[in-house]
Amino acid sequence: MTDVEPRLSYVIARLERALRAAINDRVKPHGLTTLQYTTLSLLGARGELSNAQLARRSYMTPQAMSEVIEALESKGLIRRDPHPNHRRIYPAALTAKGRKVLGECDQAVDELEEQVLRDLSPAERAGLADGLMTAVRSLHAGFPE
Repeated sequence: MTDVEPRLSYVIARLERALRAAINDRVKPHGLTTLQYTTLSLLGARGELSNAQLARRSYMTPQAMSEVIEALESKGLIRRDPHPNHRRIYPAALTAKGRKVLGECDQAVDELEEQVLRDLSPAERAGLADGLMTAVRSLHAGFPE
């Protein structure tokens, strides 16, 4: 039997599962799941977002995102205030506590990313990042030009 290199899609899927598990391990001490951390990250980067916007950016159903939002709100990490022009929309925003927890989790995830990339040169890191962004864009899965 000859050694066959695994398909790129298989390698990426393995990496995604391994990263998700490793992130979960790092955010769990802060009382978060990976999906809750992702939601905090989106709010940290984008400011206020509605349930629908968060769901789209997280590749979740609005119903699943509602559960994440409720959990984060009950922990005091986000707040939701009525939208001034749409009475049925309650955008979520980070609280001071949410920003603090996000900062601590970001530091833990930065350490994870450094571990993942430590054997790559700066040029290889840049090439990997560019290649992954291009691949995501080619599937129309985010990161517009």
